[in-house]
Amino acid sequence: MFLIGTAEVVAGPMMAAMGAHFGVPAAQIAWLPASYALVYASLAPLLGPLSDRFGRKPLLVPGLIGFSAAAVLIALAPSFSSAVAAGIFGGICAAAVQPNALSIINDNVEEEAQPAATGRVFMGLTLSFVIMPVVSAVLAARVDWRAAYLLVGAAALVAAVLTWRMPVRRAAVQNMGFWTTFREALTIYSVRRRLAASFLWLGLSIGVTTVLAEVLRRRFHMQTEAIGVMVGAFGLVTVIGNSLIGRTERLAGSRSRVVVGGVIATLIGCLVVGVLPPFSLPVAALAGVVWALGYGIAGPVHHSGLGQISRHVRGTITALNASLLNLGIVVVASCAGRFFDALGVEAVVGMAVLGMVSGLGLLLTIRPAPDLRASQPGALAAPPRFSRR
Repeated sequence: MFLIGTAEVVAGPMMAAMGAHFGVPAAQIAWLPASYALVYASLAPLLGPLSDRFGRKPLLVPGLIGFSAAAVLIALAPSFSSAVAAGIFGGICAAAVQPNALSIINDNVEEEAQPAATGRVFMGLTLSFVIMPVVSAVLAARVDWRAAYLLVGAAALVAAVLTWRMPVRRAAVQNMGFWTTFREALTIYSVRRRLAASFLWLGLSIGVTTVLAEVLRRRFHMQTEAIGVMVGAFGLVTVIGNSLIGRTERLAGSRSRVVVGGVIATLIGCLVVGVLPPFSLPVAALAGVVWALGYGIAGPVHHSGLGQISRHVRGTITALNASLLNLGIVVVASCAGRFFDALGVEAVVGMAVLGMVSGLGLLLTIRPAPDLRASQPGALAAPPRFSRR
């Protein structure tokens, strides 16, 4: 998960150096993470059914190897168009990595421990947003911008070897057709509403975090270094939230309460930081802490809940979820680029908040289905055996 996040943020501090190298305006370097995210969002749902049919590792290991190759190809690209093509290839490979990495947790970890385990995995994603920009900035300034991509490529190759050697349980395979798998997944109780909430709440809120630096600059007139500290602190508080999942579940007494509380915390943070008339900076910082904790705790719990719904189409559901999250990021980033100057920060973040409110409404309409697991083919199958496949 750390590697998946690096591809979205590694270029940020190096845009000027990369633009000079490729002979293009620095702003055009943004096409690298954008092309990566778009392809990822488009292809993840198509690869999900394949993992349900053939297993997680047969897609995860080649995906990591391809991801490594894509990073190296960007570093060695002779032109910007070649680098974008390599970024697209990286998005294809990432679509095979994240959904399968999350599905392996649901396949191998006891149900009660899955939200906390998912939170620990998401620490990797969050830490990539905090650590990688610093690493890439230092390497670009003191070595060469290409060193950052070569480092990512080497790390992905090491991850591929470790994953190949890792014993995992293989869930019972359902020999269903490709489109039949989609239909089966989307007809399960509450899946469509939960997936819609993934886009409306998690996707849009993560999208707002990707433009948080610009929101702080425009609304609070902060300097670059101060913005970096605030955004980094937001990421660190999110990591703290990831580590508090188990304790929060015990206090709340229900996973659904944890998720609803996380949505409300996100709404409070987005409203105070990005929509309401600017408060003092300490008040905005406190709202950001509430937002980061809510997202850090509730996000992995929501992911884990989706993965627990049905074992035999778990990869498909997880892949659809990952795709919708990336779609939310693309929507907010696109609206920010198009409307921040024309309509203002408040209008764009406000539209995202309206979407989050809709997501909260959908989650509140979901009622428990005690017989859900028993009603799904293979949902209560015997624990699968360990396999290196």
